[in-house]
Amino acid sequence: MNPMARVAAAGLALTWLVACGSSTPDQAADQQDATPAPDVKARHGTKDETVFDDLIRTEDKARSVEGTVMQGKANTDAAIEAAEGGGTQQEPDSGSQ
Repeated sequence: MNPMARVAAAGLALTWLVACGSSTPDQAADQQDATPAPDVKARHGTKDETVFDDLIRTEDKARSVEGTVMQGKANTDAAIEAAEGGGTQQEPDSGSQ
């Protein structure tokens, strides 16, 4: 196949793809995107349950305990600061030897 025929075939294929495209979005797709997804717990055991529901439940549980974990971290940080705060910081010797 010569180069001119390849260019013509590519142009024809591109024109066909552009002609088949839709210039306006589907109204059904807009309505589907507008409705919020039901709660994961509400979908449990129904036909709407997806394979990702277990993962979503795990993420929700992690988000719910995040405050408790961050409070424990803040308490630990405060205890470390209190323990370190008793002494003065010493400058390292740079050339005393």
